[in-house]
This record gives sequence, structure tokens and C-alpha cells, in this order.
Amino acid sequence: MTVLSASIPTMVVLGLLAGAGQATAPAQPLGPETFDAKVTLEAPPPAVGTVVVPITIQIDRYTPEHARTTMTDALKHNGYPGFLRALREAPPAGHVDINGRKVTIRWARQMPDETGRQLSFVTDQPIYFVGGALKNAKPKAGYEVGVIMLHLDKSAKGEGTLAAAARVKPYEVTGVQLDDYAEKPVKITAAARAK
Repeated sequence: MTVLSASIPTMVVLGLLAGAGQATAPAQPLGPETFDAKVTLEAPPPAVGTVVVPITIQIDRYTPEHARTTMTDALKHNGYPGFLRALREAPPAGHVDINGRKVTIRWARQMPDETGRQLSFVTDQPIYFVGGALKNAKPKAGYEVGVIMLHLDKSAKGEGTLAAAARVKPYEVTGVQLDDYAEKPVKITAAARAK
């Protein structure tokens, strides 16, 4: 199990997903926004090295507070199945495009911080099973969402992490625990607001 934290502190990740830490800061863009980035993956054996894949995140609108509360309450009271049901009932917020495959985003949140803003996006199905084609791959059942976390500076450039196939669990201390199908968090580099 991997908890996303490679480029963004764990508490920020969990706060973005759990709804903690409401900030009072200058108004942030409401959408639409497009972000271009690169996903860096380790090549599966027998290959050696890394593979860089372009990814586009299109946000049509950020998820309103009442819809996020519905999802976080569903997680708190009904666990992952409740969260998944509430997520899939939420209106689309945008999509992720990776290699021409589009996956719907139903959770889009941004929070300002001292250096820019933190963004979290949750898709209503997995984006990709990293390592899923290997002979000894673990079962894919239960990994039914994708989670993207970005930190952009004030010039709208930054980096982040991707759990391309994940599940979200309630956790007593922070409210949320992210279980990633991949053995290591996938890095997102060269992230930038395109428009």
C-alpha cells in the first residue's frame, strides 16, 4: 500500500481529500482550467529506465462544498463503497486525458497555500493499473478510482503525484487513507496551467 506523499506532504493530501483545513485566502479560479503535465513511470521488467507520458487535466468546474461534503460524509459513515457511490453520483467536474483515453473527474478541489495552491482530482474509474500487466501482478479488484495531487506555485507551474488506480479508506486520525495499486507513487513533473 502506498500513501501519496512524494511531492506533496501527506497531511496536505489527506486534508485536500478529507475537506480539512479550510483556508481563507484570495479567490482561486473557478474553472474552466487546463493543466498539462508529464507522468514519469518506471519501465516494467525486462526494460530498464523510465517512461514519460504526457497527461492533460481539463477542469470545467471545481466541486462545490456541498458535493464534497456528501462524498466525505459517505466515506465517514459508509466506508469506501459509500464514497464510491457518492463520487459516481456527483456531476462531472472535468476529465483526465492520457494517451487519448479520457477518464471523468468527479472531485476537483483546490486550496491556496503560502506558495501557490494545492489541487486534488478524483476520477470515477481507474486511469491505469501501473504494474497490472506483470505476470505476478496483484488483483485489480477494489481499486476503482484515480487520484491526482498537484502543487502549483504562483506562476501556475509545479509537480505532484498520481495514484492511477486507488481506493480511499476512512482513517481515524486524518479521516482518509489512500491505498494505491502501484508499489510506488507515480511522479507528475512539469505540471503547468495551460489555460
